[in-house]
Amino acid sequence: MPSASQNWKNRVERGFGTLALIMARNPALWLLGFTLAIGLLASQLMHIRTDTSIEGFLEKDAKEITQYNNFKETFGRDEVFLITIEVEDLFDQHFIDNLRAFHQQIENEVPYVEKVDSLINARHTYGADDTLFIEDLLPEVLPEDPQTLQALKDYTYNNPAYLNFLIAPDGHLTGVAVKLLSSLVSRDEQGNVETTYLTEEHKNEAMRALEKIASEYQGKMSPSIQLSGSVPISLMIAEIVQRDFTLFTTLAIALISILLIFIFRRASGVIMPIIVMQLGVISTISMMALMDTPIQVSTSILPSFLLAVCVGDSIHLLTIFYRHYDSGYEKHIALAKAMEHTGLAILFTSITTAAGLASFTASELTAVAALGFYGALGSMIAFALTVTVLPCMIALLPLKRRPIVEDTGSHLQIFLTACTKFSTTYPKAIVSSSTILFIVAAYFASHINFSHLPMEWVPKDYPAYKAVKNLEARMGGSLAIEVVLDTGKSRGINDARFMQTLEEAMREIEKMKTDNLHVAKVISVTDIIKESNRALHDNNQQHYSIPGDSDLISQELFMVEIDKPEDLYNFIDRDYRLARLTVLMPWVDALYLAPFIADLDIYLNKKFEGQVEEVILTGVTPILGTTFAKMLYSTAESYVLAAFVITLMMVLLIGNVKLGLISMFPSLLPIIIVLALLHFLGISLDMLTMLIGSIAIGLTVDDNVHFMHGFRRVYSRTGDPALAIQETLASSGRAMLITSIVLCVGFGIYTQSEMNNMIIFGATTALCIALALAATFILAPALMMLANKTKAE
Repeated sequence: MPSASQNWKNRVERGFGTLALIMARNPALWLLGFTLAIGLLASQLMHIRTDTSIEGFLEKDAKEITQYNNFKETFGRDEVFLITIEVEDLFDQHFIDNLRAFHQQIENEVPYVEKVDSLINARHTYGADDTLFIEDLLPEVLPEDPQTLQALKDYTYNNPAYLNFLIAPDGHLTGVAVKLLSSLVSRDEQGNVETTYLTEEHKNEAMRALEKIASEYQGKMSPSIQLSGSVPISLMIAEIVQRDFTLFTTLAIALISILLIFIFRRASGVIMPIIVMQLGVISTISMMALMDTPIQVSTSILPSFLLAVCVGDSIHLLTIFYRHYDSGYEKHIALAKAMEHTGLAILFTSITTAAGLASFTASELTAVAALGFYGALGSMIAFALTVTVLPCMIALLPLKRRPIVEDTGSHLQIFLTACTKFSTTYPKAIVSSSTILFIVAAYFASHINFSHLPMEWVPKDYPAYKAVKNLEARMGGSLAIEVVLDTGKSRGINDARFMQTLEEAMREIEKMKTDNLHVAKVISVTDIIKESNRALHDNNQQHYSIPGDSDLISQELFMVEIDKPEDLYNFIDRDYRLARLTVLMPWVDALYLAPFIADLDIYLNKKFEGQVEEVILTGVTPILGTTFAKMLYSTAESYVLAAFVITLMMVLLIGNVKLGLISMFPSLLPIIIVLALLHFLGISLDMLTMLIGSIAIGLTVDDNVHFMHGFRRVYSRTGDPALAIQETLASSGRAMLITSIVLCVGFGIYTQSEMNNMIIFGATTALCIALALAATFILAPALMMLANKTKAE
């Protein structure tokens, strides 16, 4: 007598058969309704946007983002375009004239520019007749007097404020820093003021204008003018993501179509799955647009991933349908039988795939959570379309029957027979060796390293990459950690003790160095005070220091505010309460960045204890460190959650706790092997490749689900595990092999990306799926042989 578990499964299977008949009765009407609904949803596609900014990884109301937005409102953007210019002689009149024109053209023609800094408008502070003068560094015409010109050179080359920012130590590289507006202010139709932060479209517009101007002066002013800084790197990644998004989708459709032609050898077997998978992708991406979720590095994999998932469901259904249809059943009967046979298995594979991805939704990182949510949603949409739209098309299209050809002698059948014989003959040896392999691989997998360095994702021959490397080699650094010191009171930064502590802190921070990172430069308002103090003491270098008199500091700042307010407000707020401290460093792995930021925070709080109300570390760089730390934590949670949920699903499908737990072994082994392999190859897990585990476990379990579902059906009827294995692999093995090939091809497409981490992600996930298929054909049958006894007749 069937168990309760068996009864509900039988009812569900019959329910899928009934659904097929319902769809087949009025296929045109149903299909029209589905098409209209998806078409309405697709109208939102025009609103989809791309966001590869670092702050885009966190929720808008996250503490780190709130602090960063407050910083931008006070001091402007911390990200700048750094244009480096090779020069033989900085003080050549022809070069100075071109640099001035270049500077002014940027101010006049580049949109959204807030400030341009170069040697042209660099602060030249000196004193004369007890008066403080603050002028632009370079005059229209260079001094003809050799002594005066040499004094200007000495002042320029020896000025700490310029070094490693506007001038390289070798004197043959100068920089132009272009700072964009942090936000745009406009009024709506009702006259209300609206403030919006600059988007990537705005930054791209500015970069294109900068590139155009730089090309005009290339050769005329310098043999090499390069756009550097964190902004070009970010925009370059965004450009690659957009390219990959289109490329992956196009390649997936083309390659999967070729595979379908080879598999089914009939037009309907290609057209129907292609339509279903395109509708699945369109529906999912349209939902992203509708909910204003941007395409990010992680979510750029969705189109090709969903195409492979959608077509996998279709292949399983069509394989069984064509077999029944070709054997003589009426179309609607063949469809009902196919739905009864595959519906429950497809449902479970869709749920397990969704569960693997949905485990990411709890992540604090929006890009990861979005991949989890829309990946899971897309998997379920794929299932829904497979059991509704696909039956409608089957019912409508004029399908021809093909003669059934026995394939007992085919290579595939020989292979499946060999797998059956091997797994049923040597089950103990297979399980024992697999267990040893699992333990050894788990040991090495536990030693895998982590890394998060976006600049190393991109091709090394890209201009932006070369520019950053040149800048860091010649000037030190292009990443900034921004520190805001809140004195807690108006005019608080005028305090001499505070300023002296700030100067001490800067010198100590400049010496901070580890095996993996170093500080290139530290900038603050103290540079302005020291210059002013020297100038007011007859330009005596011995007075290039912070005065001990608070009133004198207040006076010096007041004089600078009159002559160069934009320079002053770049480092303090208008209330003289907040002081900005900028720590520049080269691009560094976030693995090392997070602990450094934590140590810096501890150091500054201790250093300014009793002098400030709050120390805030902000900017893109600290957000990068925070992002990676949260990624590590949330990914570990995702692995555990995905494994737990999928295990429950397997127990539910099989109807036995022991067998459900055992059945997870073939799904987990491939993932552990791949992680161990990555460790051996010296490949670290980054933001994208860390997702392999949860995505792979949701996919690798699919073949296992189909095998266990088929095995359960036959074993409950025959009581013979060997016969159940043989019949299951003979009936479902072909579809499992095909869907695994499709998934491998789908993820293999990612190897065509220009980003290294995307290539690794695609190759390793494809390898996981291939190993999972091998485990399903060999290890899963061996486990079932040992766990199930032959029942007496």
